[in-house]
Amino acid sequence: MIIILKSGIGDGEVEAVCRRITEMGYAPHVIRGEFKTVVAAVGEERGRPDLRLLEALETVESVMPVQQPFKLASREVRQTPSEVRTAPSPWAAGPSS
Repeated sequence: MIIILKSGIGDGEVEAVCRRITEMGYAPHVIRGEFKTVVAAVGEERGRPDLRLLEALETVESVMPVQQPFKLASREVRQTPSEVRTAPSPWAAGPSS
């Protein structure tokens, strides 16, 4: 995830956000731009708190995912089509049922 911080925040506030990210089980990497500071939170998301909770902090402008959801089911990871089999349904469907 990428955490975009508000403009004009100080080093202490950046460090506070990094501490929160570390407490949540991720590794923070600070990227300082001319106008904005961005923190990349690196780590596996499964079983850890959702980083979007950081949007509640006053110093955080937004939190954006880097990877697309359902990546393991995407064509980037698996080239062959997935097949899902279901049992026949005993219920009728449609306008005439």
